[in-house]
Amino acid sequence: MKQKFIMIFLTVLFAMISIATFNPILGPLSRNMGLSEIQTGSLVTVTGICWILGSFVWGRKPQLNRKRVMAFSLLAYTVTVFLFAYMADQAQSAKSASLGLYWGLFGLRAIAGFCFGAVPAMAQGYLMEWTTADNRTSGMALFGAANGLGFVLGPAMGAGLASVGLTAPMYVSAALIVLITAAFWLVIPAERSAGGAKRASRLSPLDPRVRLYLSVGLLLSTVMIIFQVTAGFYMQDNLAVNTKQAAQMVGIGLTLGGVIVVLAQLIISRYMNRKPAGLLKLGLPFLALGFLFFLLYPASYLLAFALFGLGIGFTMPGYAAAASLAVEEREQSGVASFVAAAQGVGSVIGPIVGTSLYSMYKGLPYMLCILLAALFTVLVLWHVRGGRMKQADSLNRP
Repeated sequence: MKQKFIMIFLTVLFAMISIATFNPILGPLSRNMGLSEIQTGSLVTVTGICWILGSFVWGRKPQLNRKRVMAFSLLAYTVTVFLFAYMADQAQSAKSASLGLYWGLFGLRAIAGFCFGAVPAMAQGYLMEWTTADNRTSGMALFGAANGLGFVLGPAMGAGLASVGLTAPMYVSAALIVLITAAFWLVIPAERSAGGAKRASRLSPLDPRVRLYLSVGLLLSTVMIIFQVTAGFYMQDNLAVNTKQAAQMVGIGLTLGGVIVVLAQLIISRYMNRKPAGLLKLGLPFLALGFLFFLLYPASYLLAFALFGLGIGFTMPGYAAAASLAVEEREQSGVASFVAAAQGVGSVIGPIVGTSLYSMYKGLPYMLCILLAALFTVLVLWHVRGGRMKQADSLNRP
């Protein structure tokens, strides 16, 4: 594998570790600072909203030098992480929270989300440029593997370092990003002339060539978050376990699912030559089965998490590669920004939808996820049989 591909993998991995480290420690950290539950939730929401905005702003400006944008965004994001940790330490020492502290933390998370939005958009833009129609799916699987592994290692690192201090994971992740940014700058080749990129055309998310694939990406990111925020409640309510036991079980399950996500995408990258449509036809049914099994048999949660991991592992590179292959070369930056933004959108609406439905009936979030996964499976099959994926399939034919 070429050195530059490895560097993109490591850059995305370290960035995702940092994002995934933050959320698990935010709850106890906010309580120590004296923040309310609503204030805590708003720190997560504003990060997701600004992540979406950043993906659009950075990804839809192909005339910018991607290498400089990536390095600047990573370093700016690192500064916000460090300042958040420092302010949190000061607030914990004071044992009281002021309105000024909250708005300061709120602003830092807004800037962090906006800067972070450039990372997946630019990384996918690089992979789309460096791959051809024949190996585009493998390139997207590489990105997905880094993404999935980051969301496994992040919570694990946060839990391990939390014994030192609740802000320790943030300081460590900030230091790691500084190191990977320096390596990125040294390894990634200089940007080519952007003269042609300036003439890149605008792409709408409602473009009939890509709207199905972007909808699949939005579905995937949303159900992932729904599952993460409600699984602990569901296991506690159905298995007669306490909060700590439920959290441990969810942690084990998410780790298993994350490992399977990574393994599935590494297998796709190394050994499988499937078209994007084939990956979607595999992944979406696995998602539906995972939710169905968890809904009916929560005691066998490890199998449900394993099925869920397979669903994510196949669906993620499938929709990203399909969207990329459906558009022209001059539209790649636009589609990369939309693919990257889908994850941010899911992080905003997933918690709201999941917790709201759970408060109505505990099985309702999973019923909705099963229905949506089944519906999109039918839509993908209809598109394939109707020839609507003709362009992507013909480009990907060996």
